[in-house]
Amino acid sequence: MTGDTGRPVSLRQIAPDLLLIEVAGKRMLTQAECPHRRGRLRYGYLNGRTLRITCPLHHSTFDLLTGRQVAGPPCGSLRVTLLPEDAASPRSAAEAAEWAEWAEGLRPEAGAP
Repeated sequence: MTGDTGRPVSLRQIAPDLLLIEVAGKRMLTQAECPHRRGRLRYGYLNGRTLRITCPLHHSTFDLLTGRQVAGPPCGSLRVTLLPEDAASPRSAAEAAEWAEWAEGLRPEAGAP
């Protein structure tokens, strides 16, 4: 996949509720579902130039550096964690499970909208 800037971008689901996004030399973990109506963000639009992701269901758009919602129906922020530059990408399901455990704070709380 190539972003709007011509630089490679990558969006991988590494756990049922966790995405790894790599774009513009940055890597981040984010929740896999939009906080609005749980749209699967892996099918959304990833803009490599603006570092934003848009949900495919109702077009809520989020800044990937801050998680802040910038467009769409009001729903709050997306949980995002920027990874250190020296962190290796997971290469196996076991490593992805470890990342998912590490990123426990990204998961929406029970009963959250």
